[in-house]
Amino acid sequence: MNRILVIEDNKEIRENTMEILQLSNYDVITADEGQAGFRLACEKQPDLILCDIMMPETDGASFFRMAKADDRTKDIPVVFFSAGSAQHLQEGLKKIADGFLKKPFTEEQLLVAVGKVLIVRDKKTDV
Repeated sequence: MNRILVIEDNKEIRENTMEILQLSNYDVITADEGQAGFRLACEKQPDLILCDIMMPETDGASFFRMAKADDRTKDIPVVFFSAGSAQHLQEGLKKIADGFLKKPFTEEQLLVAVGKVLIVRDKKTDV
């Protein structure tokens, strides 16, 4: 079973995303900001990280820099999601992330994005 870490400061979005993923047979862990998410990523070694861009304290860009600089987390794919503010930040992160979802996203959009990234990840590890 693939493990997914969801980093999202909005409790409702975090819980809804977790529920959708759990109902689709993913093991889900959550964090409400980037620093806590980084600690969980190091400890739990998820197969995929879904991370909000705009968060107080440690935002998505800061989380991404920490994760990619650490040997324990640098190879974990990251999919960002955002509601649309800070367009310049979104564009930059879209170029370096493994995927991007615009909020609000549908259940289908979430599962397709997750599935695509995990398929690519699995192919890389099979080589």
